[in-house]
Amino acid sequence: MTSLRLQAVGLGLAGCLLASAVQAHDHAPLRGRLVFADHDKPVVRILDLDSGEVTHSFDVPKANPGFAGVSGGRFVVVKTGDEAGTLRILDTGLIAESHGDHVDLDKAEPKLIDFMTKGDRPAHVISGQGQLALFYDGLRPWEGKSEPRVVMVGIDSLAKSDPAVTVWPSPAPQHGIAVPLGARQWLISVPNPAYAKGDDRSASPRPNGFEVLEQGKPSQKDGGWKRIAGFNDPARADASCKLYHGYAPARGGRHLFGCAEGDGGGLLVLSKTGKGTAAAWSARKLAYPDERRISALKSRDGGRHLVGNYGLKAPYDALLRIDPDAKALSTADVLAIPGGQAACQFELSSTGNRLANLTPDGKLRVYAVAPAWKEIASFDAVAAFDCAYGAKTPTPGLAVIGGSAFVSDPTNGRIREYHLDTLKQGLDMPVGGLPANLAGSDAG
Repeated sequence: MTSLRLQAVGLGLAGCLLASAVQAHDHAPLRGRLVFADHDKPVVRILDLDSGEVTHSFDVPKANPGFAGVSGGRFVVVKTGDEAGTLRILDTGLIAESHGDHVDLDKAEPKLIDFMTKGDRPAHVISGQGQLALFYDGLRPWEGKSEPRVVMVGIDSLAKSDPAVTVWPSPAPQHGIAVPLGARQWLISVPNPAYAKGDDRSASPRPNGFEVLEQGKPSQKDGGWKRIAGFNDPARADASCKLYHGYAPARGGRHLFGCAEGDGGGLLVLSKTGKGTAAAWSARKLAYPDERRISALKSRDGGRHLVGNYGLKAPYDALLRIDPDAKALSTADVLAIPGGQAACQFELSSTGNRLANLTPDGKLRVYAVAPAWKEIASFDAVAAFDCAYGAKTPTPGLAVIGGSAFVSDPTNGRIREYHLDTLKQGLDMPVGGLPANLAGSDAG
C-alpha cells in the first residue's frame, strides 16, 4: 500500500505489481512473477510471467494459504492458516530500480524469509508509508486469555536478518485494523466495549471507531504512544463507524471505512489537513444510497472512485461505486450482479477506471466504472464454482496487475490472463495441480 493506495482492497498485488510500472526503454521490460497457492497441496508456487513456467515452490503448513501483498511489490504475506496463527513473508525476488524516465525490474532468487509472527487469529494486513501492519485479533474473551496486538515491521528491513519490529498491544480483543500514516503515526481501531467485556456473547468483535496514535521512542514506557485524534463517539455519526468492516485509502490522503447500515450508517471519510503542529484530522459520513452496506473496499493510487461489495448480508449481490468527493451516493452508483449472484471477487485496474469481476457462474466481466457503470466485456474464464466463505470445493482466484487480470483455473490446472485495455485474452499457462488463491490485496 508507496502510499496507502495498495491496500485493500488495493494493497500490492502478487509481488509482480512492479512489472506494471516498467516502461519500455532500450530493452524489453520484464513482466515479473505471480505467486499462487494450491487447493490440495501445502505449497506456495511462483509462475514466471516471462517464461510461462513455474520456477519455485515453497512448503507451507496447510493447503491453499491466503495472501496479502505488501507495499512496493517485493514481499507477500503468507497467511499459513496453521493453529499457531503463523504469518510468513515471501520475498518474491522482484527488485525495482528507478532511472528517472523508466524503472528496471531485476529478478533475484525468491525465498521465504526467516522472520515470522505467531498469535491468535491473524486478520487484517495493511501496508504503506514504508510500514507493514499485521493485526492479531485475539481470542473471543470467553474463550480464554490472549494477546491481541499489531506487529509493525519496517518494509525496507524485511530484507535484513533482523527486521525492525514494533508491537502495539491492543487493550482488548477486536477484529481490528491498523493503518500506517507516516511520521510514526498510526490510525488504529478501538475495541468494542460490549465485546471486550465478554458478558454478551452476541456482541460483535467489529470496532465502532478509531484513534490516531503517535508512537514515541522505544525507550519510553509502553512505547510512549500518544493520542492525536479520536473518532469513537457513538453519539455522533460523523465521528464513529459502527460495526466497521472494509477499508481503502483514497487520493488526497483520505481514508474510507465501511460502517453499518441504518440510521447514521454509511462510509466514514477521514481526512488530514495542514502539516506539522498545525495539522488536524476531520471526518464526515457519506451515506449509503439505500439500506445496504459494504464489507470490502478496493481503490487504486490516483483513481477517482473506490468500489465495494454491497448488500445486507452475505452473499453481497451488488457493487457500489464511491466518489469520496461526492456529497451523496445514489442508486446510479449501484451495480447489481447479473442473476442475483454473489459479487465474489473484484479488482480495479491500475488506473481505477475499469473493474474485473469474477462471479460464481465462471464468467469474468469487465466494467467501465465511470461516468456510468457499463459492461464492456465478458469471458467464460472458468467452470462454475462455489465462492462462499469456507467452500470445500476449489475456488478460482483473481488478481489484477497493471492492465491485466489473472484468473486461476483449479479444474484444469491453468492460469489465464485477460487484458483490460484491449479486452482480449492473453496468456493461458498450464501450471498443474489445483491453482487457487493468487497473491493480492487484503480486504480491510
